[in-house]
Amino acid sequence: MDTFMEAMSAFWAKFLAFLPSLLSVVIILVLAFIVTKVAEGPIAAMLRRSKIDIDEVAVKYVNRVVKIVIWFIAVIMVMDKLGIPVGSLLTMLAAIGAAVALAIKDNLANLASGVVLLFTKPFKAGDYIEVDNASGSIKEIEIMHTYLDTPGHTLVAIPNTKMMTATIINYSMYDTRRQDLLFSIGYEDDLLAAKALLQELAQAHPLVLKDPAPCVMVNEHGSSAVVLLLRVWCQNSDYWDLRYDLIEKVKLAFDQKGITIPYNQLEVHLPVPSGKEDV
Repeated sequence: MDTFMEAMSAFWAKFLAFLPSLLSVVIILVLAFIVTKVAEGPIAAMLRRSKIDIDEVAVKYVNRVVKIVIWFIAVIMVMDKLGIPVGSLLTMLAAIGAAVALAIKDNLANLASGVVLLFTKPFKAGDYIEVDNASGSIKEIEIMHTYLDTPGHTLVAIPNTKMMTATIINYSMYDTRRQDLLFSIGYEDDLLAAKALLQELAQAHPLVLKDPAPCVMVNEHGSSAVVLLLRVWCQNSDYWDLRYDLIEKVKLAFDQKGITIPYNQLEVHLPVPSGKEDV
C-alpha cells in the first residue's frame, strides 16, 4: 500500500509539474485556431486594397498558405513545450523533405507553376480559354491543377506545368471580339446584290457594333462558288448569340432574294454497253 501511495504521489507531482506545459500547449493550439479563422478576412481585404491586381483565386491561395505557416509554427512551439528536441527533428524532417522532393518533383513543379499563374495572370477565374484540345471557362486555379468548365458541362483538370508551357488562347481578355463569317453564292448570282444584302443585315442587327463598322468582301473564287466574307464586331458576351443569329438570318434572306448557296454535287455517267441504244 505504501508503494502504491508513493507511486501516486510521484505521478501527481510529475503531473502538476507538467500541467503548465500542457496549459501552454492548449493555449497555443487555441490561439493558432483563432488566428487562422480571424486572419482570413483582414488578409483578403489587404490584398484587395493593394495596388497589385489580385485575383480572387490568388486571395484564396494566399490565405491557405498563411494557414499552413501558422499551423506549422504552432506545432513547432507545441513540440518545444512538450520537451521534444525540435532541432534534431527539424534536421531529420529536412533530410526526409529532400528525399520526398525528389520523388514528387513533378508535383512541386505544378505547385510553383500555380503560384506563377496566380500572380502573372495570363488568365483569371471566369475567362474562356482554349489550351491544346480543351476549351472552357476557368473555374479555379488550384495548387496542382487548373480546372475548366467546358460548354458540355464537364470539368477538365489540367496540370499547372502544362498551363505554363502550352499555347493558350484567351477569348475573354478584351471586351469586344471580331468574327468573320463566310457565305457562298453561285457564280450566276448577283454579286453586288448579295454583298448589299449582307451589309444591310449586319448594320441592322442590334448586337453588331457600329464602330468598327461591319464590312463585306469577296474572300475567294471557289471551284463552285464565290465566297463572301462578312466581318463584324460585337461585345464578347454576345459572340455566340450573334453568330448563330446571323447565320440563320442570312440563309432566310438569301432564300427570299433567290440567291443560291451552292453545295457539292456528284454527277455519275454510266457507260452504255455496245450494241444497245440509250433508253
